[in-house]
Amino acid sequence: MPLKPLPVPDLGDTLQRLLATARPMLDDAAYEDTSRAVAAFEQHEGPGLQRALREFAEHEARAGRSWLSREWLEGYLAARTPLPLTSSVAFQLTGDFGPPGADRAAGLLHRAASIHLQQVRGETPQEMDPRGHEVDMRQWDCLRGGVRHPRAGTDEIRRPPVAAAAAEMGVLYRGRLYAAPISDAAGQPLTPQDFVRTLHHVLAAGRDAPEPPLPFGALSYLGSDVAAGALDELTAVGENATVYERVTRMVFMVHVLDEAAETAHHLERAAFEVGHAWAYKPLTYEVCLADEWLALHVEHSSVDGATILAIVSRLQRVEPPRRATGGHRRGEGITPPEPVTWQLPEDLTRRLCSRVAQYRRAAARYGVHPVFVPRPRPEKLGIKMSNDAVQQLILLYAQVATYGRARSVYEAVDVREYRAGRTECLRPVTEQAVGFVTALHEGRATAEQFRTALDAHRDRVKACKAGRGVDRHLLGLELMARRAGRVPAFFRVPALGAIRRDFLSTTSIGGPDPIVRFAFAPTTEEGFGVSYTTRADGYEFCVIHHRDTSEDLEGFARHITEGAARLWEFAVREFATHPE
Repeated sequence: MPLKPLPVPDLGDTLQRLLATARPMLDDAAYEDTSRAVAAFEQHEGPGLQRALREFAEHEARAGRSWLSREWLEGYLAARTPLPLTSSVAFQLTGDFGPPGADRAAGLLHRAASIHLQQVRGETPQEMDPRGHEVDMRQWDCLRGGVRHPRAGTDEIRRPPVAAAAAEMGVLYRGRLYAAPISDAAGQPLTPQDFVRTLHHVLAAGRDAPEPPLPFGALSYLGSDVAAGALDELTAVGENATVYERVTRMVFMVHVLDEAAETAHHLERAAFEVGHAWAYKPLTYEVCLADEWLALHVEHSSVDGATILAIVSRLQRVEPPRRATGGHRRGEGITPPEPVTWQLPEDLTRRLCSRVAQYRRAAARYGVHPVFVPRPRPEKLGIKMSNDAVQQLILLYAQVATYGRARSVYEAVDVREYRAGRTECLRPVTEQAVGFVTALHEGRATAEQFRTALDAHRDRVKACKAGRGVDRHLLGLELMARRAGRVPAFFRVPALGAIRRDFLSTTSIGGPDPIVRFAFAPTTEEGFGVSYTTRADGYEFCVIHHRDTSEDLEGFARHITEGAARLWEFAVREFATHPE
């Protein structure tokens, strides 16, 4: 059955939801001004833009797209700042692949090759959502490799065809890149034993080689305006154009580490440090040979977290062969890894080194601060509650307790059950939630306040899943206004600015398996990025911050812990002895 089109929400409903979303962040005077601006827009410019958006949605639907999909992708591709400091994500993975070392790394690579080659061959099974509905599979195309190609103004996605029997990966090790096959002559994945041999070749070569002046992937960390010019200059020299084409055709990359580190340090480095990926590749795996660290660096422009979760889940379910069979399975006929190097002119090397030094100074500002809070066993409480809603309440408590006010929070909701669906934006800061956490902080919270806060969050989840979120609809209306060449003053009202400036950019993909935790850059200088995970014994909040500008990290983290303790004390008191 074909996927349903992404609906265009009702204009009046969206505007009322906008007012409800803005209310907790505005004083009375600002709210009255906003109400008047909303009423004027609904009466004058709004209906025309709504009609234009509906017509545009019908046009896009005939082309197999949604009214949002092209604009959403182009918004990512227009980013000029370095991607790891803007939109890329580093995910820590679980994997029972054995003890640290080359065998464990080879187990990961065999499984990765299996699912990537399945996509290359056009055999990836249809993904289903938790309710048994088909989801749009376009994001799975990231498994075919390719690159986000940097260009002046707006980048482009390049995914040249790759034959399964000729598929390669790139192995990054100690600043150098090695090309290696991932498939046999039949287009099937090489065995773990083959990947072990590949890794031993790379390790032997890399440990003996002098450190290059720049990590191979350095160019991809510099932002697209810089990278586009440097890449044009670079590919005009010698065989560099062939090198770049080879990088483009690599199905995935893997970065190999051989030094152990604390988890938070590993995560910071995977997310932000130069050389851990070719940052324009869709997927770069990372494995440490000295500890259990596994990760995945994701270029976010064409794939979202829910698809990454599904991909990694399938990767973990791959059953490797128990023994090698056949001549090539014993290592015969497998091409050994080949060094892939740039011919770097001296002047360009000097300029790139200067740019990389600037990037490293910028990246050093970013830190990852995990906060774990215990929780009682759910069956001990006589009320059903969404883990997602509860974790958002804890984060909101931390805001109110630390800063005395609530600012805007972004929470991503997967909407791939719609054709070309990506994500909708849920705004979890509701009047009901603010009222509850304020009362909780002051020691006067009631059971009714808690229920209404949970209900308000549930209502917004349902609206997003039904394609009735506020942010994306307003973005679509604004797009129609830009196309018409006249953007109404409504889109500059302070309320919209307050909503769109995310003090917290948050997301969760559930429990700690197959993805443990992840890190991404905050979207504002003063704010935080927060990934949160539900574990059997509690919640983990991974707070990503700017070391110099994020507001009171220590206070915010302390109040996450305090908020969780107070919430559970309240919930046990109110509900443990009064089951519903």
